[in-house]
Amino acid sequence: MEACDLLSVELRLDRIDAELARELPHHMRELARTYARGERLPWAPDAAIRPASLAAARAALAHPLLADRGLALLRLVAPIAIEGDPGVADAYAAPKTWSALAQLAAARDAAAMTRFGRRAIDVLQLLHGSTATAPSAALELTRLAPPVAGWSAPDGVAVDEHAIARIWYAARTRHGVDGAVRFERSTGARPRTFVVEPGREVIVVVPAHPNTPADRFAILHELGHAIAALALPAGIPRVVDEAAAAYVARAIEVEGPWFAPTAREARKRRTALAAVLDRIEGALPEIAAHMTIRPPWALWHDPGAQASYIAAEAMADAIADAIGPTPGPGALVAAIAAQRAAIDQRGAPGLG
Repeated sequence: MEACDLLSVELRLDRIDAELARELPHHMRELARTYARGERLPWAPDAAIRPASLAAARAALAHPLLADRGLALLRLVAPIAIEGDPGVADAYAAPKTWSALAQLAAARDAAAMTRFGRRAIDVLQLLHGSTATAPSAALELTRLAPPVAGWSAPDGVAVDEHAIARIWYAARTRHGVDGAVRFERSTGARPRTFVVEPGREVIVVVPAHPNTPADRFAILHELGHAIAALALPAGIPRVVDEAAAAYVARAIEVEGPWFAPTAREARKRRTALAAVLDRIEGALPEIAAHMTIRPPWALWHDPGAQASYIAAEAMADAIADAIGPTPGPGALVAAIAAQRAAIDQRGAPGLG
């Protein structure tokens, strides 16, 4: 790349970053609010939608001096480009059947092939540090262990807003992070973390009345996402983000106020389920014709996530072996930063 080309791309990145810094915080606050209330979600801000932003991110990958910025931006805008494709949007709006999921998978692949020359799941895995699991028969669902008894049932452990505030204070102190974290309580939405400004502000949607081990796990998991968001710059690979969440959520497996004796068993089943769903997703759209169960929520709404969950558990194992269950301040942050650096160094070959 010539110096003038490098400067041109850098200036384009600067303009996009400035626009996102203005637009994203308001957008993410509104997104968190509407998500928690079950209202129609706002679409992404203009700077994240424009084809020029995608082109600038891909151009930046070609030069070592800009590759890290290009990769971080690409992790934001590439999924938006795929999901915002008109064919994907139409397929996404269809009733949730296996036939419709097959059409949605095909539409995502077509959108990704047009833009990147790869299937959608391959693009997401390249961007976020996971790898595909070899597709196999979905009949593996019949061999999956049944749900863990009592995991989703009230167990007498009371968790109110004060308990959540205390557990967050303990977590942020232990891991040495700082920033504003606000909790949005929801009666129907799945727990989810919204990064308003990396390193500065996070909104965490939590159950309105958490009273089960599954609820406590979900809150701890989201607090792990909050720690990662406050500790690392924007553009965290999903595998690293999920590994931080998985590590923090393992607090439910040790004696303490949020302890659940079935938590380890639930983690084992959760990882096995992710492996099965990953294989099904890798075999879409062809495998849809052979399915008899209800289409899983995750494959409809969160493409590519299952491979990240699998890799994240392995990464969380490695982190736990290295720093233990009660690390000193900064140890977890250093561990996930090192994991991110290793993934970022690999880049996203073929997407530039």
